[in-house]
Amino acid sequence: MEMALVRAAMDSPSLLDSREETVLRTALSLARLYKLRHEGHDHSVETWTTPFREDVARRLGPVLLGKRRITRDQLVPHARDLRHRTLQVRDELIHHLRGQVPEEVLHRELQHKSLVVVAGGGGGSAYVYMGVMALLDEHGLKPSLLAGTSMGAILMLMRSRMARFDQSDLVGIIRSLSWRKLFRFISTENRYGLPAALRLFLRAGLGRYFDAGPNQEGGLRLKDLPVPILVAVGGIRRGMLPRPLEYYERLLGTSPVSLLSPTGVARRIQAVMGTLAEFFTRPEIMVKLHLGLDEKTSHFDAIDAAGFSSALPGVIHYDVLREDANMHGLLNGLLEEKGIFRLMDGGLVDNLPVKAAWKAVHHGNLGTRNAFLLALDGFAPRLSTPFWLPLQRLAAMTVAPNLPYAHLVKCFGPTLSPLELVPSVQLATKAMHFGRKQLGPDMPFLTRMLSPLPHLG
Repeated sequence: MEMALVRAAMDSPSLLDSREETVLRTALSLARLYKLRHEGHDHSVETWTTPFREDVARRLGPVLLGKRRITRDQLVPHARDLRHRTLQVRDELIHHLRGQVPEEVLHRELQHKSLVVVAGGGGGSAYVYMGVMALLDEHGLKPSLLAGTSMGAILMLMRSRMARFDQSDLVGIIRSLSWRKLFRFISTENRYGLPAALRLFLRAGLGRYFDAGPNQEGGLRLKDLPVPILVAVGGIRRGMLPRPLEYYERLLGTSPVSLLSPTGVARRIQAVMGTLAEFFTRPEIMVKLHLGLDEKTSHFDAIDAAGFSSALPGVIHYDVLREDANMHGLLNGLLEEKGIFRLMDGGLVDNLPVKAAWKAVHHGNLGTRNAFLLALDGFAPRLSTPFWLPLQRLAAMTVAPNLPYAHLVKCFGPTLSPLELVPSVQLATKAMHFGRKQLGPDMPFLTRMLSPLPHLG
């Protein structure tokens, strides 16, 4: 209802004055409220807000969610009536919570909306998200929570290490990366991931940016990052791997020369599509994991979380082979608890993890439940990229259940090729331009939705 109200007000500036819009949007915020979080504890307020919610829905639902154009004469009577009722319920809550929750906590919950950004996978196509990050920052919109899958997880991880977005810092990281630094054609042990021809050494490229410092063993954990992040990872149930382990290691062939470049991988990728389809079409063999959603997995090493999320079966192998007692303990415990044989790319189970982000908000992870969820999908099906269309359609099967949980889903048209996993600075800049240009028309709406509401006195 609030989004419909804001869009209507933007389309018709004379629909409401600022005071009337404040009344209606504050009423909608109060009607949504069912728990108030303070100092790690939830306080139920449904006794007061449930009757109010029903009244607001009865009044505004037919107007804001109907098929007819929204007009001023439909809204203004409700703005007048709801002002007194909103203040009354708010004051009752303040009185009820006195001594338990400071008054300003309730005001903040009603007036301030947090931004949650969810980024899907898709290899190099995800680099458009860099433009999104830059554009959001220019408008003063800072995410309170990030979530991502595969390359989306890696890029959101880069953003999560900065309290404030720094484009030059991000470009500097990309400039320091190379295909040969991140990917190697060598045979290694596989403990937790599926073997594949290409081994991803994500720590070799990003490790120095996630150093925990001298007082902590290993790298930064998910819980240590300045901006909280969730990472989607897939798990294969024990005894349900469709083919022998050796099959996946040999799927791309055995020639390192043909694999140590995007062009070489492109020639082999069609052989992989049928194998990946086995996973997409048999969801019963897989488990969804969202690292960072709970206290236990928030202790995951941040790079390891993104690495497993990017480990595409038969294409990319990621593993934890170093001596790290914390990570080995976490991984062994997780696999045992979930009945998992191996970990793999999160895109096979949840390529746009909006529902997981929504759960985090409503579990109280942010300290507020007044949030706006922006979902970014760079791998949505497009007829303009017929080579990738089969995989895009398969990935869309995991995206569809998430869509009802997003307030705005942005599907990107022009992107880099999914094979541009390690783009040049020139290509990365081009991707940023794509992202900025395509999200640009949505920025007035996003800015208005996320601007703090004036205090209703």
